[in-house]
Amino acid sequence: MTNAPEIAQWILDAIHEEKTVHQEALVPRIAEAFGDEWVYTHENGHPAINRDVLKSLRKLRDASVGWNREDRCWYVIDAS
Repeated sequence: MTNAPEIAQWILDAIHEEKTVHQEALVPRIAEAFGDEWVYTHENGHPAINRDVLKSLRKLRDASVGWNREDRCWYVIDAS
């Protein structure tokens, strides 16, 4: 059975591979790969990721990954 830290690691891997990942695009991918119980529609109408997964992602994420609140996406920070 999948847990929140495993999904968070999967998200982090996707961010590093794709360089920019929008939350809205991740939601259906998470639902397909791990099940609908890990996603929901936020009260503002936006697709959202389970809060436990996001907490786990915050713990795993380091300074190489940023969050753009306006665009609702994670991105790899260019260290150069």
